[in-house]
Amino acid sequence: RMRLHTLLWGKAGTGKTELLLALQEIFGGIIVNAEHTSKVGLVGDARGEYINPGLLASYNGNLLLLDELDKMNGKDMNGLLQAMEEGHYTIVKGKHRETFEAEVRVVATANNINKITKPLLDRFDFIFEVKTMPREERAKGVKTIVENFFGNGEKKGIRVLRAYLDWIKDFEPMIEEGDIPVVIEMLKRYILLTKTAIDDVSYRNLELSILRIAYAMAKLEKSNIKPRHIEEAIVFKDRMLKRLVGVVDGGGY
Repeated sequence: RMRLHTLLWGKAGTGKTELLLALQEIFGGIIVNAEHTSKVGLVGDARGEYINPGLLASYNGNLLLLDELDKMNGKDMNGLLQAMEEGHYTIVKGKHRETFEAEVRVVATANNINKITKPLLDRFDFIFEVKTMPREERAKGVKTIVENFFGNGEKKGIRVLRAYLDWIKDFEPMIEEGDIPVVIEMLKRYILLTKTAIDDVSYRNLELSILRIAYAMAKLEKSNIKPRHIEEAIVFKDRMLKRLVGVVDGGGY
């Protein structure tokens, strides 16, 4: 339930796939093309004598880097939704049901988010639009691109990052009993006062997402969850939602 999922969307040529490749190199994630997995069966099927679990069960416990999510078929989107929400998915054959473990963290890309089902889109804690950079910003990045291409980039930084993440991976942040009422009031105040059009945003993608983000922030600090983590998570989530769902008249944020 603490797994965070991220979607990067935008027109072709903005570097979304390249980012997935970088995440694969740094974190050892499994990169797959959604259109290809739909052809071979991401969540399998129950045709014939046996239940075929598909590819998703083999990704259990891994970072799944899913390219071109908007090209995935409806059945596989539903299976992915189950895996992202519950950590498993179920295939039914007659009176028989078989459940397959699929605890995955997903970073996905898409050109058109309108082709992704609303329930699946709702499972992403972070949804970022990726745009083409202005020429001036693009020129500033040339040095990094060239150095990385020839193998002279920040290899030491990557090693440090991996070591740090390995150091904190087993830490589970807690929250002091006295801070729980404070957190409750912070969330209530945000919901009542925000100008962001949150009315159609689910509990899973608002309240629970804020709590998961705060948990992740605390874990990165190897610290217990404090009200400041909740505040930072609210600000982070609200900025993203404003770009995604817009604002309404009135409110205070």
